[in-house]
Amino acid sequence: MILRENNIQIDFRGAIGVIKFDEPEVSNPNFHGLSHCMKAVDFIVEMDDSYLFVEVKDFIRASDPIDMNKIITSLRGKFRDSFLYRWAEEKDDKPVKYLCLLEMENALISRMMKELKIKLPERRPTPRWKKSLAETCIVANIERWNTNFPDWPVSRIDSEGEA
Repeated sequence: MILRENNIQIDFRGAIGVIKFDEPEVSNPNFHGLSHCMKAVDFIVEMDDSYLFVEVKDFIRASDPIDMNKIITSLRGKFRDSFLYRWAEEKDDKPVKYLCLLEMENALISRMMKELKIKLPERRPTPRWKKSLAETCIVANIERWNTNFPDWPVSRIDSEGEA
């Protein structure tokens, strides 16, 4: 199943199902109706053994400087609110993996992942928790994504949809 966010596409081969979770169109059945007070990841991908929360951002062509704290805060909020949505839908029956595809230089990617892991409770942070919120949290750019997830290739597409 191929997902597209602006000019980036990801081929999630082997996915059971995919939804555009931040659906803006009211008439779409995936419209969650709470964007006025809650954030949402771009996509939720159901695999056999997990749900993938996928956020895609392209900072390569951004004219403003990258504000790491602002991005981390946004990514944390998108994960947390999406997790709450899924819990309320009773779709929390599989582990969640948070995958952030952020198209930016490698040095920033490493710092971004380190900071995000500090801000998100990855795995079970205390013995009292019976379940994890996030089994893992990965931040990658296209180059690192394609190296780490060769079964889910990412590519840039032009305005006519050509890779």
